[in-house]
Amino acid sequence: MGRGKVQRTCLGCRQVRDQGDLIRFVCPPDGTILVDYRHRLPGRGAYACLEQDCIDQVLRKRQFNRAFHRECTPVSSNELFESVRLAMLERMENLLGMARKSGQSTAGSNAVLAALDRSGPPAVIVFAKDVSVGVAEKVERKARHHDAECLYLLDKVTLGRLSGRSECSVLALSGGTLAEAFLLEWKRYCRTLGEN
Repeated sequence: MGRGKVQRTCLGCRQVRDQGDLIRFVCPPDGTILVDYRHRLPGRGAYACLEQDCIDQVLRKRQFNRAFHRECTPVSSNELFESVRLAMLERMENLLGMARKSGQSTAGSNAVLAALDRSGPPAVIVFAKDVSVGVAEKVERKARHHDAECLYLLDKVTLGRLSGRSECSVLALSGGTLAEAFLLEWKRYCRTLGEN
């Protein structure tokens, strides 16, 4: 019989969930609460749901002190959520970088439009938030015709850095595990932080 998923209890709502559905926090010797989004940092971990209410409860009830058996440096809910947001963005940027290195991404509006004409069109189209309206409408219209998921994230300079260019307004990911992982992170990001 296969092993089940590891489960942990949220410090806020006290519900038991799969570890992968919770955010992990660690507290190094200096007492600072760190977000361990990838669950890789050493030491004892404490877990919470990725919901504002749960984070608020953890902080209000000083649950980190109980979980780590010591006084932790006070942190506001907004500061903690900003750390979570940055960790999620970093994960998505890493996935985009991996897609580029493995040849699973296409950068630039003309290249993306051409990719949409080929068999096996891209699964995900990432638009920079500062993309021109004309370019966005043209690519998005064609992308939706091919059932490609369209989303807006980062800016042209950041997308450019991730695609090996000075700027990039549109980036496409080929179908596969990287695109699936990226889309999963994107949906989690939107659900958690209410951003588009």
